[in-house]
Amino acid sequence: MFKRLLIAAQAVLIAGAATAEVKPLWDLSKDKIQPDLQTGKIEKSGGGIILKDGAAFAVPATAFPDQRNFTVEVVASLNKLIDNTVFTIMKKQEKDDNGFTFDMNYRVKPWYARHISSVVNNVFMYSRGVGGTKPPKIDHPYKFTLAIRDGLATFYLDDWPVKTCFMEMVPNNCPMWVGRNLKEKDRPMPVTISSVKVYGPDYKYKGKERKSEYPRGVVAGRGWALDVPKVEHKDWPKVLIYGDSISDGYKRFFIPAMLKNKVYVYHCCHFIGGTVPKQVIEEMARRFKFDVIVFNNGLHSLHWTPDKVSDQEVYKRMKDLTESFKKGAPQAKIFYLMTTPHTAKRPAKDKPVESLGEKNDVVVRLNDISGKVMKAEKVPVIDVYTPLTKHLDWASGDGYHWKGPAYEFISDSIWNNIDKSIPRK
Repeated sequence: MFKRLLIAAQAVLIAGAATAEVKPLWDLSKDKIQPDLQTGKIEKSGGGIILKDGAAFAVPATAFPDQRNFTVEVVASLNKLIDNTVFTIMKKQEKDDNGFTFDMNYRVKPWYARHISSVVNNVFMYSRGVGGTKPPKIDHPYKFTLAIRDGLATFYLDDWPVKTCFMEMVPNNCPMWVGRNLKEKDRPMPVTISSVKVYGPDYKYKGKERKSEYPRGVVAGRGWALDVPKVEHKDWPKVLIYGDSISDGYKRFFIPAMLKNKVYVYHCCHFIGGTVPKQVIEEMARRFKFDVIVFNNGLHSLHWTPDKVSDQEVYKRMKDLTESFKKGAPQAKIFYLMTTPHTAKRPAKDKPVESLGEKNDVVVRLNDISGKVMKAEKVPVIDVYTPLTKHLDWASGDGYHWKGPAYEFISDSIWNNIDKSIPRK
């Protein structure tokens, strides 16, 4: 009997130790705000702090001893909805490409312009905002959380991920501001802060992540962001696809197809609007050991008309882009995907697209010059342009995008070209 009681008592002690509350490293309810870490008039009310007219305060940098593992929780309520205002929940970021910002805005209309946004290393990520078509609630306590786990950041609203991501944060020694907008021109939103807590690595925060058989997230560096899979099979090959919104269309076919073939797909939706940021591309290509890279500059370059960008300059930009991938991932087999046609708009809702668009001559020029670059650089070209000109009925009708059959065709075309270059381990 005594032995059973002793075992039960030990079990209670163990359970108590496991569930013991972890004390925060900094707590608004207990720690004083340093005079040099506040701006404007801070009003205290019922244990909380009212921020209005641009007032802000900061958590000292010393509250973040391990910048690869910490959790920040801010509970705030909106005092009034004012059109075209921004509430910066957390800002531990300077002008350099490091640190993070977590904020939300309010627009009377359109509703879809309201969003909660996260910025990591000056890479902007966002999710459409609180309440959907309805405005956010007044005087309602919203809980905003940022969890940094092994240097990767995920942002939460009421414990739900704002965007599923594993964004790699470049640390800094700045304090973390509450209420100070990243852009000085943004009008501040009047809010009440009822709680701010910063925890260290011993606090294991768990959000309400949706379960997925093959979870994906985002890893960001200085000026780049990659949509990445959660790697559970280290021996599976890795393929990077890089392109414009067309790549967003075909990846929904390509990623599941590659998983069936035991291949992980990484994705970067980016474009070169002007000169090529070679260092950014190289760093991104170097981030993971890719076996194959498929890249395309895309329809975002339709403004590269002869009167604005000469043939020589287009050639140089495409050569720089190609060399950046080669230098960043010398082990990878690299392919170039031709830019898809620019099409005319649908003549009527019930009729398919019947002709190419007025800007398609720019596409032809870009494909021609890019083809010459790839020949000189010995990079294989995947031609999806020619077949799609014969399937204009697959065009969406907006002049740029396509329907499912076209994206599935592009996915199949890429696989048919890269299949033999995928290492079989």
